[in-house]
Amino acid sequence: MAIFKVAAHTGDNNNGYIEYDTETKELGVHLNDEDINAKVREYLTTERPLHRFTDLSYYETVSVVPTDDVESLKLALCYIWLALGVHVDWSRPVEG
Repeated sequence: MAIFKVAAHTGDNNNGYIEYDTETKELGVHLNDEDINAKVREYLTTERPLHRFTDLSYYETVSVVPTDDVESLKLALCYIWLALGVHVDWSRPVEG
């Protein structure tokens, strides 16, 4: 079983993480606000169009459900701050 985890925060001293089981495709959202957790869960489980860059200047628009696979999830996490104000901290390790 492979678990993908990434640190996330809202900027309001609301630090936590998002986790994804690559085998079962289960999503866990662990921020300190149930309302934000629900919004993040909805954002990451609903089909949406996203831009996937094909090189430095060009992209293609793909329609994906972010929890279909880890690559789609990572792509959606790159845009989640625009929709919800949730920032992903790719460099901060997640303990536990």
